Amino acid sequence: MKIKDVLSNTPVLAYFDVDKPITVTADASKNGLGAALLQDDKPIAYASRSLSKAEQRYAMIEKETLAIVFAMERFHQYVYGQPVRVETDHKPLVAIQHKPFNNCPARIQRFLLRLLKNINYDYEIHYKKGKDQILWDTLSRAVEKENHGQIKTEIPQEEISAMVILVDNMTVD
Repeated sequence: MKIKDVLSNTPVLAYFDVDKPITVTADASKNGLGAALLQDDKPIAYASRSLSKAEQRYAMIEKETLAIVFAMERFHQYVYGQPVRVETDHKPLVAIQHKPFNNCPARIQRFLLRLLKNINYDYEIHYKKGKDQILWDTLSRAVEKENHGQIKTEIPQEEISAMVILVDNMTVD
């Protein structure tokens, strides 16, 4: 069974409920970004993309900030105007959200402006240990750029096994 089938078929994906709290997880790796939209710790949607050559040279905090922007923009139809808990495995981002805007590095300011342009993004960033985000961490690592922008989505067997175990333990009401 392909990992895409495991992650996108019932009972894994749940339906979105406007009355339930929303959680967005975001992660960055050296080659890609990964995100998931959750309600009651059940996945509603996944997203990932590879990083451009220029983005691959960003500092880790910049990549992690970009991952949050990517997630919020990708899941815009779900999160716009709603309170959202954003989970990241990069602890410095929790402090950055409370820093005065002009004290942030220029690139991070530009990323935050992308969130501010939609004034109705009501989000709070929370730290969650990387070991608790195996599935989302894998989404950011599963995308690798090959020649001429082609995307390679081969995932190592041990990561597939870990995700299958996680998926088997998830329940959908």
